Amino acid sequence: MKLLSPEGQPLPLALRGATRPLKLDGLRIGLLDNTKAPVDKMMAHLEQRIAERVPGATTFYISKKHPSMAAEPEVFEALRTNADVVINALGD
Repeated sequence: MKLLSPEGQPLPLALRGATRPLKLDGLRIGLLDNTKAPVDKMMAHLEQRIAERVPGATTFYISKKHPSMAAEPEVFEALRTNADVVINALGD
């Protein structure tokens, strides 16, 4: 009989985060809503503040279909196509 541990062994990760831009000026900013309350209100406020404070930046707003599920592939594709950076908001 062989006894196995359910804990597993962690694997070292060799991932690095994406390079962050130094400024948002002139960039396309994606706003990803996870559809939990009150993210829609927060994103509307954020969109307004970006328009006021970030010269030449545009925003692209998109929502997931279900708050407890991962974003759908078409949401990620839309963000890749329409945004240089993405702000993701989580509600509750």
